[in-house]
Amino acid sequence: MYIDGEQTNKKIVGPMNIAEYKITPQFSGALIEIDGDHGKIKCLNEDRIYYIVEGAGDFFIEEEKFSVKKDDVIFVPMNTVYNFIGRMKIFLVCSPEFKKGDDVHLE
Repeated sequence: MYIDGEQTNKKIVGPMNIAEYKITPQFSGALIEIDGDHGKIKCLNEDRIYYIVEGAGDFFIEEEKFSVKKDDVIFVPMNTVYNFIGRMKIFLVCSPEFKKGDDVHLE
């Protein structure tokens, strides 16, 4: 099945360029290009899957560090504290869809 996601927003946030895509009410996606530190957050209402399209970096989930590179996948359950740092292009899938205000910034 092919789903044509509607690009809803393109923005620069700190060290990131983000292109957001609405897919369905159950899923949304974003193509993220980062060169630096994302910042520690937790998401209140979404599970997140990060696919590393290119580059490398580190994810910090709770107190554990995961070094990542191209083609790696990281799962972050909702209400989990995490951060990522590096120079990467990442595709993010959120379920249910991303809603502004769901992220709690912890730094």
